[in-house]
Amino acid sequence: MNKKTFQHRIAFGVWLNDFRSVPIVDEAWPSVLIDQQTISDFQNTMKFLNIAGYTHIDLFGLIANRDWPMNIESVLTSERKGQVEQLNHIIHSNNLELIYGLGVYSWGFDTIIREDPEVRGTNPSALCGSSEKSRELMERVINFVGNNFAVDGYHLEAADQGRCRCKKCGQEDDVSYYNRLNAQTAAYIRKQWPQKKLLVNTSGYLPWGDWMNEQERQSVLDLGETIDIFIDGGNHGQYIHENDRTVFIDRLSCDYGTSGGFWIYPPQRFDRNRWFLPYINRSVNHLHDLYRDGGRSCELYLGPLNNPSTEMNLFCLGHFLQDVDQNPSDLIEEGIEVLYHIDNPVQRRNLVELFQSAEAAFFNNWSPHRLTGVPEIYSDGIDSLFQWSKLHRDRAIPGELFLDSLTGQYSPFPVYLTVHIDRDKRDHYRKELIDLLPLVEDLLKANKEGQNRIKMIKMCILNTIQDIEMVQSIQELNE
Repeated sequence: MNKKTFQHRIAFGVWLNDFRSVPIVDEAWPSVLIDQQTISDFQNTMKFLNIAGYTHIDLFGLIANRDWPMNIESVLTSERKGQVEQLNHIIHSNNLELIYGLGVYSWGFDTIIREDPEVRGTNPSALCGSSEKSRELMERVINFVGNNFAVDGYHLEAADQGRCRCKKCGQEDDVSYYNRLNAQTAAYIRKQWPQKKLLVNTSGYLPWGDWMNEQERQSVLDLGETIDIFIDGGNHGQYIHENDRTVFIDRLSCDYGTSGGFWIYPPQRFDRNRWFLPYINRSVNHLHDLYRDGGRSCELYLGPLNNPSTEMNLFCLGHFLQDVDQNPSDLIEEGIEVLYHIDNPVQRRNLVELFQSAEAAFFNNWSPHRLTGVPEIYSDGIDSLFQWSKLHRDRAIPGELFLDSLTGQYSPFPVYLTVHIDRDKRDHYRKELIDLLPLVEDLLKANKEGQNRIKMIKMCILNTIQDIEMVQSIQELNE
């Protein structure tokens, strides 16, 4: 019998240091540093992704983050080109394909927008979508990337930084505007390099909590004629309502996918042993339903593999995408056998219980709705960064969890324990984690194999408990 498989099993970086094994605390997010640590972690991560069954790695930041210079070509030094080529070689050596993260009319143009009025609209971080010079500039960037690096495809993202709303651009609704820019960019790439894989991600297409209406869905169907993959990520809910999804996917010419239903956004500054948060059951349920409705692609967020919950999440979901009839317990047990080398079936099941109990402990106490009144210094900072539905904010159920403040304007702080978990639930979560510690100790005593990873699990749980106790001691959060 043929296995039920997702065709495009994409690991999403997001930025090239988001799966770094040590935090970067002295650079603004997103860091595009390439040093020996970056390269070493790249080697380990690409090897892991190959073993786990992923097909692609999707990355932003190989060349720049927010600042293409006026002379675009000058951004690339010979040293940087050699480093990027080395990373690309590592990717291809592990039988993966590189999808290059490309900001469409945004992400990279801040300096040019400040200095060139011909591309400047109403948004300091997004080119004017009605300017001919903006289109020419976008094509220059594409030519520069395509002529210098052997990328296998492009992740097109037009909406994450907002849009121009000048008189001419303002005549288009948001979905039509972003689809026009993405389709225009895709058509140009197709003309230059017909075989490149083209993916569009919807982050920012609409305010979080809103769903696409029939006219907006038709606009996406038109876009689907020019691309290979349409990712309705689900940062705070999918834009295609689940009641419309099966019919919509059936009509869509390209693959439809999501980001897996729930994920941790990789924290640049956060210690890698400061959380233990499996979400295998939750994501498997989402991906099973996605496959049932016709989805055949996904773009799952990466993270640092030296966090044992991140490692297990990525391993299990990579294997699930190759056979959606598998159940979470069997996936975790396989992960334990491969990663922990524990042969004793009883001890493997005990470790399965630990992962599943830790997942239940979190989601038993986590609220899908953002709490109000959390002081800014203790919040994730995204309220002011994104648009939220004016009528249906309650529908903005997050898939995306920020452990620390995204932009790093304050010292690293476990905001995931404040934004979606209140005081009483934090205490319940702490007690449930404490109850797991005897099982961890038993596993350490019974298993010579996997000792380092089990010790890391213990450290992660203890650090999470310590963080909860620290948050509980802050009067502002517990009044």
